[in-house]
Amino acid sequence: MKFSLYVVAVPLALLGTVVPASASFAAGPAGADGGAGGTAPPVLRLTDGPADKAAVAVSRPSPDGSVATVPVGDARLTARGPSGGFVLAPARSPAGNGPGDLAQVHAGDVVAGPATQDTPHGVLVKVAAVHANGDGSIAVDTVPATLADALGDAEVDATVPLTPGDLKAKPLTSGGKVTAGAGPQGRGVRLDVDVPVPDSVEPTEGHASALSASLDLSPEFLFSYERAHWYGVQPSRARIGMAADYQYGVKVHAKSSASYATGHKPLRIPAAEVNVDKTVWLGPVPIVLSLKVDYFYDVSADGTIAVDAEEHTDGRLEIGARYDAGEGWSALSGPEPVSTATPALITGSATAKGGVGSHAQVGLYGSVGVAADAEPYLKATATAQNTPQGASAGWGLYAGLEVNGSFFARLDIFGTRVLDKDWELPPLRYEHKLAGSDV
Repeated sequence: MKFSLYVVAVPLALLGTVVPASASFAAGPAGADGGAGGTAPPVLRLTDGPADKAAVAVSRPSPDGSVATVPVGDARLTARGPSGGFVLAPARSPAGNGPGDLAQVHAGDVVAGPATQDTPHGVLVKVAAVHANGDGSIAVDTVPATLADALGDAEVDATVPLTPGDLKAKPLTSGGKVTAGAGPQGRGVRLDVDVPVPDSVEPTEGHASALSASLDLSPEFLFSYERAHWYGVQPSRARIGMAADYQYGVKVHAKSSASYATGHKPLRIPAAEVNVDKTVWLGPVPIVLSLKVDYFYDVSADGTIAVDAEEHTDGRLEIGARYDAGEGWSALSGPEPVSTATPALITGSATAKGGVGSHAQVGLYGSVGVAADAEPYLKATATAQNTPQGASAGWGLYAGLEVNGSFFARLDIFGTRVLDKDWELPPLRYEHKLAGSDV
């Protein structure tokens, strides 16, 4: 059986994200000749990057929209500068990216640095001033830069799977276990957790746990960008986000003798946390993709109920935002998932709900651009009433999803600022009945 799934994350000024090459836009460069205004931008593809994975890239944007590479060899960012900028040091050895000369770095150049121990979220800055040091290094005063500064006129469309080595998970509570996911070569992260429940809830006979759940995510970054200078100085198309194939399972074998609730804000206790700052290279430019995923759970009931039920869902989340110069920002959405359930036994007169969800934050160079909570859950309802015709009872089992999203428009890595505040989306809820007395 199926229920609808739409993951919401909205217009965001930091973001740019994967847009299918076949998508058409009314306003913007299109076609091999770039339409009426000029030539199509060059296509940038993912590369292996320099031999020294800690080396920076320095580029020099031109008024015609092109970007020239400034040859600085395998220069590295080594420290913060005295005036808040950075220190660039020459390559540690002659081998690597070839000869380079830091004296060629000028004001107006753009420095893009990968994620390293010294710069865990990478660096994207524009040089405001250069100060030579006596040891061959230079100190650069900097101001924030945008990807348009670093990439210029270009077209990028990339999907970047996260490998097991990219995902650094740390358990935060007892009762939770984080392991490699079920994707190819163990790609992804799997969370198994026995969900804490109130004192008034206990397992039904023959079961050790009242509520347990698993959530297996195989995330990948979605990223795209397109700008043709003859059309505009800002990107005409952009997208950034996270997609994740997921498998979700929940087992409820619980009986409750009292009501309990978490109020308007559900009880959310992190069970695990995943942090990623992954560097990919578009031509010579390092792009640092940032992802943070927290897991949470919530449970509630409004009376006396006993539930023995299990449910499994396969689906795909897409969290992020798409920008089009003619239409503005819009949210990404994923396809409809598929849910199945085992035969259920539900008695009492109440509604109970339990689930484990994830909170994802996606951005570039450590800046959060879009965030969304996605919580799949299992809900059981039971009713009992006396009528002149005698006693009657009904029950239902539902698979659902609750989604809350926001985007952060003040982050303008792409230079497409919309507002100077966060935008919150109204919560969405999708629910499908899996079984019941009238099904």
